[in-house]
Amino acid sequence: MKNIFKILILVLAVNTYSYGQCDFFSKRSSLGRLKPYMNIQQSFNTVLLNDDKTQIKGTFYFGEDYRLLVTAEEQLGKIQLNIKDKDDKILFTTKGYGTIMWDFNLENMQDLTLEIITPPAPATQKMDKSGCVSVIIGFK
Repeated sequence: MKNIFKILILVLAVNTYSYGQCDFFSKRSSLGRLKPYMNIQQSFNTVLLNDDKTQIKGTFYFGEDYRLLVTAEEQLGKIQLNIKDKDDKILFTTKGYGTIMWDFNLENMQDLTLEIITPPAPATQKMDKSGCVSVIIGFK
């Protein structure tokens, strides 16, 4: 029982450390890049593996100018961003970028899904690598 408790504490500590590292990565990688846009004071950070993906859903409003900043740690490779509408139709896509910064505005209010995809590991790589991915949204 003591060993199980020790393992559980270790797993929680490593997991907390990883997300703390992602917060640090997010702040370091986005420092000053949003200007002159204001940060919505919420960043979305996660740890992804090779050939993994995550989605963020949000509402974007007419009349606002937005800046979307997506950064990933180098060991993940070049990431892809898909922006989808409420019907899952891809409105915008990138492939093969390490950092994505996109300024946009909308003709009407829309619920959008931001999908971030990491590339598969190269054939020469024996194990998947993990790394932080950060998404920050600014507006003006």
